[in-house]
Amino acid sequence: MSVLLAEAIADAIVSRGLRPGDRLATEAEMIAEYEVGRATVREALRMLEAQGLIEVRVGAGGGPFVARPDPHGLARILSLQLRMSDATLREVLDARLIVEPALAGQAARRRRDGHVAALRANQRELEAAPRGSAGFLRANEEFHALIADASGNRPLAALWSALAAIADGHEAGVRYPLAAFGAMIAAHRKITEAIAAGDADEAIRATTVHLEATQAYVARYYPSLIDNPVTLVSGVP
Repeated sequence: MSVLLAEAIADAIVSRGLRPGDRLATEAEMIAEYEVGRATVREALRMLEAQGLIEVRVGAGGGPFVARPDPHGLARILSLQLRMSDATLREVLDARLIVEPALAGQAARRRRDGHVAALRANQRELEAAPRGSAGFLRANEEFHALIADASGNRPLAALWSALAAIADGHEAGVRYPLAAFGAMIAAHRKITEAIAAGDADEAIRATTVHLEATQAYVARYYPSLIDNPVTLVSGVP
């Protein structure tokens, strides 16, 4: 019964056009509307919260609300599914090698002035940050997210975000030497300029070369990781 109720509440969120941050019916209102018990309502809400569809706030003014989309939550769920099916890090890296160049090509075709400005600002931030520092790594992560955003393809961007979190390898222990960061800066510059020029073929090529280099590094220096089942993405960003 709680599973059926969770599906009914999810359907209602969509059919009623509710948006992130909108309040859902109270527990008492759900009991009356769906003619179920309090325990069933609470279990259904726990299911929806675990799936990242709603958030239950406590205190004055609390209750169930439509949650804001959380790409990290999708990565967590996908990493769990892949781990249960014994998918390897190599397979995830292969998948990213298919998805991300496609996003870069779309970004070159669809980018607007704001996207190009954001990518160039990111490039300056990357070059100014101490190599390997938290700021450098944050700028690197943002760069790839900016490309996904510029692509204008939200479903593919969401899939990329989840794959990237798993393929990152950081949680599995992958680390890069300082020399690798210089190559990363150069690769980002080529991709940025290809997107700015609207050259989809070059954006695809430069992104592919960049990701292939990353995969080759992991395969060479972390052979015990790349062909093992993926590491679970932690429950918090």
